Amino acid sequence: MALAVFLIYVAVMWWNFRVSAHRHALHAAPMRTPGPGRRLLPRSHAPQPRGRPLELIARDARRLGSRFQNPPPATSFAKLEGLRRAYDHVLVEACTALEVEHLLEVLPPGDELDAERVRVEGLLWLAGLRIDEAA
Repeated sequence: MALAVFLIYVAVMWWNFRVSAHRHALHAAPMRTPGPGRRLLPRSHAPQPRGRPLELIARDARRLGSRFQNPPPATSFAKLEGLRRAYDHVLVEACTALEVEHLLEVLPPGDELDAERVRVEGLLWLAGLRIDEAA
């Protein structure tokens, strides 16, 4: 019986301590409501976009895609390889932005990578990103 009374006493004292600490915190820093043009949340809590805007990614994909798929005659291998890598990088960026799964960063250059690129272009088209020049 004495143990039960002691536990109730400790619980009541702990509760009073928590409530008084909470009241003190409320009176120490009075809350202000934001006026017109002021934010409710501090700037550090505002959601930050990840990566580049999708419009810029789409523009780069269209530009690099047309250059990669229709290179000018007598283009060196180094330029073609650079275009392929840049185009694949932009496709990866678009896949990340639209949450499309891909294997572009895993596969080595060759037929499998080319097939994966075509598959990813189709998935991006289905997700709403038009890469072809008619877009």
